[in-house]
Amino acid sequence: MSEIKFGHQLYYLHSYDFFRKKVIAASKENWDSLWLPDHLSGMGGTLVDDYLSPWSLFGAMAELVKGKSFGTAVTDPHRIHPAVLAQLCTSINHLTEGNFILGFGAGEAMNLKAYGIPSGHALSKMREAINMMKSFWDEGRNVSFKGQHYNAENAVLLPKPVSKIPLWIGANSPKTLKLTGEIADGWMPVGIDSKSYIAKKQQIVKAMNEKGRDLDKFSFGVFQFTFINDDTNKINQRIQGSKFELITSPRRIKELGYWKDEYEQLYIDATGYKSEELNILKIDRDDVLKFDLRKLEPIVRDIPDDLIRDGTMIGTKEDIIKRIRTYVEAGANHFIFSSTNGASSKNAPFTYWDASRIISEEIIPLFKNSNV
Repeated sequence: MSEIKFGHQLYYLHSYDFFRKKVIAASKENWDSLWLPDHLSGMGGTLVDDYLSPWSLFGAMAELVKGKSFGTAVTDPHRIHPAVLAQLCTSINHLTEGNFILGFGAGEAMNLKAYGIPSGHALSKMREAINMMKSFWDEGRNVSFKGQHYNAENAVLLPKPVSKIPLWIGANSPKTLKLTGEIADGWMPVGIDSKSYIAKKQQIVKAMNEKGRDLDKFSFGVFQFTFINDDTNKINQRIQGSKFELITSPRRIKELGYWKDEYEQLYIDATGYKSEELNILKIDRDDVLKFDLRKLEPIVRDIPDDLIRDGTMIGTKEDIIKRIRTYVEAGANHFIFSSTNGASSKNAPFTYWDASRIISEEIIPLFKNSNV
């Protein structure tokens, strides 16, 4: 069995001082990797709407933390030209002595739509961007590339990385899963339940086998927002909140097998969109703020609490351990957690700092020592 690794995404990046405090705390804990979101804004209706650029913050992290990998969770092919992105990644690769992972995805409307950044042809852009970056990283000189979206002629990008830069894709759709199996080095789906994880992992493995790729050199990650507490009421409140988050993604409801035909009209009435049109590539914060989510409450009532419990990292320490074990059995070998526990002392004894320490000191060692 592959070594189980654990990563921590440092979220809520509204000030450098707060970010630095989080980095220093995480540097003393048992995390194998530290990740940063790459956002311009958040999704409407959430409390998070301010982000510092990860590309600047990684430089500071490299001086504050040694011996851990860094990664983006995730960037996209729309906002930064592949040559520029390749140079940014190479720079961080040098700063971290080769410990940088590029997390890549199809993009989210929250980072594109309001800014007038074109988001079309996401899949072909991803493929071209990845292939172009690999050409720069591998060759360095006289790089020529001709694509539908990106072109280069006798281009130079030096120095080369000090080691290979792994590229992980945040894939969920059949086409991006296939792309992941064909050219990526890892997979990091967001908020996926273990049953769906198994099915989608099989699609990646199929694509890898068709290309004759080595499964032992591939990282099967999983990204989950976490909430740890021992108060049943607080856990139930968070579960109800997760239900409202779930209803903005009807695709996930369909995957989980809880779709009813009458839901289609509810979505049209509440959002003005058909269910298949509601996804993060098309819907941004302003769209969500216009939705009448009260009209979707019948769906919230239909969704069983256990469905949320089984597919999220919400609950007691024992609940989290049980869920991790389930994903390990499904084939995951690198967990990336992003804590939603509040940082202020009013959340004691389960503040952000407490939650991070509990996972680091009381959960991670169990899996490192193969005791569970």
